Amino acid sequence: MRSHLVNVCLSIAMLSGGALAQYGGGTTGGTTGGATTGGASSGTSTTSGFGGGNLHINFNRPESWALKFFASASLLSGLQPPEPTEGRHFGALTIGLELGWVPQLDAGQRNVGFNGKVPEDLNKAPIFARPVVRIGLPWKFTAIVAGPPPFELFGVTPHLFAFGLERPIVERPRWMAGIRGYGQLGSVTGAFTCPQSVLPFAPGSADNPTRCTGESKDEASLRYAGAELQFAYRPRSMPKLVPHAATGINYIDGVFQVNAPLTSGMDHTRLWTRGKTFSESGGISYLVTTHAAFTVDVFYTPLWVRRSANAPLTNDGLFNVRALLSYSFR
Repeated sequence: MRSHLVNVCLSIAMLSGGALAQYGGGTTGGTTGGATTGGASSGTSTTSGFGGGNLHINFNRPESWALKFFASASLLSGLQPPEPTEGRHFGALTIGLELGWVPQLDAGQRNVGFNGKVPEDLNKAPIFARPVVRIGLPWKFTAIVAGPPPFELFGVTPHLFAFGLERPIVERPRWMAGIRGYGQLGSVTGAFTCPQSVLPFAPGSADNPTRCTGESKDEASLRYAGAELQFAYRPRSMPKLVPHAATGINYIDGVFQVNAPLTSGMDHTRLWTRGKTFSESGGISYLVTTHAAFTVDVFYTPLWVRRSANAPLTNDGLFNVRALLSYSFR
């Protein structure tokens, strides 16, 4: 049974990943030998004053690690609100607000530019917040849509849309096993390569190593597709308390578009990467009333990275805490 469910999850993830792959990537362009035509974050030597290369980078490079770190922070996984005692029905509507902690990165983790040699301003938003809507569909399916408001906050502007479809596979009076497929499209813009904080310093100095002459308008695409197995249990002695857990596989399709004014001109280098990650989450939901619930989850995903060309491959995973306040209209 478990082997069959895992195969179902893998199939959903691969089908969704194939759809996402139609949007990004292309082939490596703008390169000569091992050097790009430019790039504040390309990780290779600059051969021209004006960047414009389209570079595919290994999924374990520092730049890729940053993309999968922030994509993972927005995964539409876990946070299962408790189901009503009367069961699911078509047209049921649940609205909620999700909040997630985004851990601050240390100096070593922020060294992602030029294949781990140059720091970038990645400590922007300390939290990730978005409204979440769940809609009951026929045959016990539930559609999920979520996305943060497209307003600038903490120096970043998100344009993200996450979506999912879930259904129970096995239901018993006290427990449930289910499956969820999910994905996300969109990007986040901000001054990552050339933040305002480096502009008072001379281009090329230790405090402005990228030679920035103005604030950049970089864009990080955080696209993914995934699937997870879910389990929830309602204890007989505490029916308002619902522990749950989930395990998932994800396909991340990340792109970092540099838009940075440098002393040599505008850098428009494009970096893209693709690969798989795995995630685990677990938590508890509490029925505050018959309609309102509060859910808290812990989330973890291993994220492998090679911090420099000669460094060993290490796991620098994401661990965070997420919460969901939801209200159901039945």
